Amino acid sequence: MRVLVVKTSSMGDLVHTLPALTDATNAYGDIRFDWVCEPAFSDIPRWHPSVGYVLAIPLRRWKGQLHRLLFSRDLAAFKQVLGAERYDVVIDAQGLLKSAFLITRFTDGPKHGFDRRSAKEGMAATVYDVKHRVARLQHAISRTRELFAKSLGYPVPDTEPDASINLGRPQKLADRLVLVTRASRQSKCWTSDRWRAVIEDAIPQFSEIVLPVGSEIDYELVSDMTNGLPVRILNRASLDDVAFEISGSRAVVSVDTGLAHVADALGKEMLALYGPTKPRLVGPVGERSQILKSPTGEMADINAAAVMEWISQTGKASAS
Repeated sequence: MRVLVVKTSSMGDLVHTLPALTDATNAYGDIRFDWVCEPAFSDIPRWHPSVGYVLAIPLRRWKGQLHRLLFSRDLAAFKQVLGAERYDVVIDAQGLLKSAFLITRFTDGPKHGFDRRSAKEGMAATVYDVKHRVARLQHAISRTRELFAKSLGYPVPDTEPDASINLGRPQKLADRLVLVTRASRQSKCWTSDRWRAVIEDAIPQFSEIVLPVGSEIDYELVSDMTNGLPVRILNRASLDDVAFEISGSRAVVSVDTGLAHVADALGKEMLALYGPTKPRLVGPVGERSQILKSPTGEMADINAAAVMEWISQTGKASAS
């Protein structure tokens, strides 16, 4: 069976989709997936052993200018790529107008997706041949697993989610702490003075402390924050390389951003710091992940001492 998955962004959303592929593979051993996503996240589908081709389509390049895309050569090229293969099933797990009308409707195969009441944008359901009712007030991982089960015709498994991530290279556990300090929204970022205090406290406990950043602006901010401290800044590395660093670490502390979900899916000891967003529907779910939520919703009100205590206790437990 050949299945096309439409899940274009964001990073965490793609990671949340991986367990559904594992469920389907366990139900149908001969299943093979292709996947449509944004180029920035094209490493993620390749982490799953059941994924074949990744079709990288840059819709974000046209953000705010989608009307121009409709009359561009790019759209004609997208249509040609999307219609080149016939699929047994196409699953639009995005549930947005953009994905439905600019990607899914140009694919060749029976199109499955959320029904009008279940999709993030109900009008997207008009594109699908088969529409599925999936309760919205459940975690994103559970919603996607249910959508895949209904689309492919197997019972929703009662097992814990398994992302089945394979980074394709051997990894040894290192005495490393990974700190993910930057997010796309400033309201999700913790204060630099708190991070510096945490880093200074953690330095004697770990052989290395690694801070991944994804832009030049973030690199400058993190460089200033860690000035004079013996840390390694991983500047604009590929998702493959960042995931590799995380997979070999003893512990991860992360703000609410995509790399927190990568660490969660890899089964790492992780503390996720949450301020304005609610983790119940999209937060980490792994047994080794913990969430520290600001009592006020403001990141500045997260207690640095609590973060230090978690790092100390987790570091000792991991080392023993």
